[in-house]
Amino acid sequence: MTTRSGLPRFSGGFKTFSVIQFNDREKGTESRLFVYSQGSRPKVHKYLWLKMLWNELTKLEWELFYSMTETLNSEMIYGSLRAINFQGKRRTRKRLLESSLIEDKDKPTHDRYRGFMRLKVEISKETRSLPKVPKFSGYIKSASAVGSKQPRKSSFLDLIAVNENDYKMDIVFDWFTYLTIGEH
Repeated sequence: MTTRSGLPRFSGGFKTFSVIQFNDREKGTESRLFVYSQGSRPKVHKYLWLKMLWNELTKLEWELFYSMTETLNSEMIYGSLRAINFQGKRRTRKRLLESSLIEDKDKPTHDRYRGFMRLKVEISKETRSLPKVPKFSGYIKSASAVGSKQPRKSSFLDLIAVNENDYKMDIVFDWFTYLTIGEH
């Protein structure tokens, strides 16, 4: 799944995107994963999700899958990953397929995975140096450069205490509990 710089090994049209793994401003380095694929970023994410459920991901695919914001922001995927660590992939996959909360067109079936297997994806990892940031010496020309020195006047809103019980808390659906506890 690794590639040479600039062009993928597969023929035909391709799309490219990159995912930043980490920035280290102290050392001045940045690590990125460059992805060349025949599909868009959401399709690559769906492919990695289905491959993770039905097969095994390579090391670079794992790094990409965990680094993508789509993985980290999806409560269903995050809860599923926790459930896989707790009870295993087979049982979690079965519960996902039986779930009435997932629309039929979005269910992670093996047929959908086989359809995505035709998608060609190549991943390369690159670490590059960042430009140096000028250091701040701490020197300030005048007090006016710092800002206002006058004490802030309090408003009547600061005096009002807000009680937590005054507002109803939003109920958040927990995919991990749904996938791991009891029969549904």
